[in-house]
Amino acid sequence: MKNGILTFLLVAFAMVSTLAQPLLDRTGTASFYSEAPLEDIEAINEEVLGAIDLEKGTLAVSMFIKKFNFERSLMQEHFNENYLESDKYPKATFKGVIKDFAAINFTEAGSFEAQAEGEMEIHGVVRPLTAVVKFNVSPETLRVSTEFEVSVADHEIEIPKLVIKNIAEVVEVRASFNFKRQER
Repeated sequence: MKNGILTFLLVAFAMVSTLAQPLLDRTGTASFYSEAPLEDIEAINEEVLGAIDLEKGTLAVSMFIKKFNFERSLMQEHFNENYLESDKYPKATFKGVIKDFAAINFTEAGSFEAQAEGEMEIHGVVRPLTAVVKFNVSPETLRVSTEFEVSVADHEIEIPKLVIKNIAEVVEVRASFNFKRQER
């Protein structure tokens, strides 16, 4: 009798745990664009981990800085060694919540926007971030995208005066994820 109850509890726990698991995308993309008087710089990272918990309304993103690819290898080298110091600060992260989450129906197909609030860490510096997030819901997938700006100075990234006209003080950032819905 005890074994039967124990088995039932283990199965029930496993089912509840499966239902509450966040959706994951290990191949999300993040890109940034720096428009400056002398030079535009663009880079993309196609190995970004994104997670969304549709039970709690939480979001999380994590990426390795060295995974950003640039048009020119010298730009990539300067970005990693001189500005983002990616050996010392290897990751950028975001952890946050979807505002007014309870009012959103993620089971209905369609597109909508919501605000996400949380904290973003870049270059070892954590700052608050609020951004509009676009959701595209279908029975198979949940596509999530966002665009926002990041101030280089806010994350204590020093730009030498010699190249100040080559790098924007505020950088445009985009991220997108394609979460596959789990079959139930």
